[in-house]
Amino acid sequence: MKTFASFFVVILLVFFAACKEKTTTIPAKKQPPKVLKDTVSPKVNSHKSEPKKIDLSSKLKEKVTRLASLKYNYQLKSLDTVIPKKSALLGSVYRIKALQDSVANAIDLKALENDLHQIHNAFLKGTKPMQPNRDTYPRATVEEYIFKTPAAAKRTYEMLIESKADGRLWMYISKSPYDLFVEENRIYFMRSGGFYMMDIYKNITEKIKG
Repeated sequence: MKTFASFFVVILLVFFAACKEKTTTIPAKKQPPKVLKDTVSPKVNSHKSEPKKIDLSSKLKEKVTRLASLKYNYQLKSLDTVIPKKSALLGSVYRIKALQDSVANAIDLKALENDLHQIHNAFLKGTKPMQPNRDTYPRATVEEYIFKTPAAAKRTYEMLIESKADGRLWMYISKSPYDLFVEENRIYFMRSGGFYMMDIYKNITEKIKG
């Protein structure tokens, strides 16, 4: 009986050992890899440029104030917003057209006014005479033509320059030395007080540029 019990214990030990070995040799079932959900929102294209805003403000007062530093100490006497027919440059062209002079056809006033935003006119006079103990003082009219776009200003400027091919037109516009230049969406027209300023009128435009 004791021998049978010992044999039975040995059988059980062998059985449990086999089960344990089987358990340790069964590979663990692999879990499928987790797929992470992309929660990052698409990037907004930050490089998309917005249309550049056109500056329609006047720069004229700041520009002509600089003229006080010139030799003749120019002082601002008046600063106004004017309509095209009352301006120094375009007003002359309107008067020529009224005379039905074909020379005025070189400037398309209708197209120009469609592109135009505003005109500012400044009148300046020097506080020092051209010669000591004389009553002749330098003076100038400076006009600022503000256009809706730089392209419109450039187009108008080129039209004005081309119109100089016929000298008669610009003799109507100004019998005094004058200057004309363009900056971004603005055209500046400077008309001096007369030929007595021939040697100094360029100093005015150089000072107001930029």
